[in-house]
Amino acid sequence: MNETALATIEMSVKPVHLNTVTSVDMAKEAWDALKILLEARDNAQLLRIMDDLSSLKKGGDEKIINFASRAEMIRDELAMLGNPVDDNTLALLVLPGLLAEYGMLRTVFENKETKLAMSDVTAKPLQVEQRSLSVGASKPPGSVKSQAFAAAASEKPFDKKSVVCFYCNRK
Repeated sequence: MNETALATIEMSVKPVHLNTVTSVDMAKEAWDALKILLEARDNAQLLRIMDDLSSLKKGGDEKIINFASRAEMIRDELAMLGNPVDDNTLALLVLPGLLAEYGMLRTVFENKETKLAMSDVTAKPLQVEQRSLSVGASKPPGSVKSQAFAAAASEKPFDKKSVVCFYCNRK
């Protein structure tokens, strides 16, 4: 039975792994050697993919949707290797990859008291991008930054009554 199992393993591996399985006498040893070899390869691939995610940057003319899709694809690769990334972690890893023009949005997201969702990190920059595109080529320099500031602004109107006077310590 051992010889049959070992022969099956030897016929099933790629030529590059043949030396690993022919250098042992037992099918179990061959199987264990292949397992160690493939786990090491998976770890190397995992490190590369994690590095890809942590160094992900939005290209200058790249659309936010494409940038977010690249991040989602990397997350899918990690999940296939048995290392899922939750939505909050993905959002936190993607934020530094946004261009400087989205700096205000990044600051707002980084200081948010609740967990982030990738949909939030995509939606606000998308609003900025769409406003920027609707303005067209006639936009003045720096308008994307002001668009980012506007998108990051609270949806709640400013309440003058909530401001405390610095000098008199009154509202």
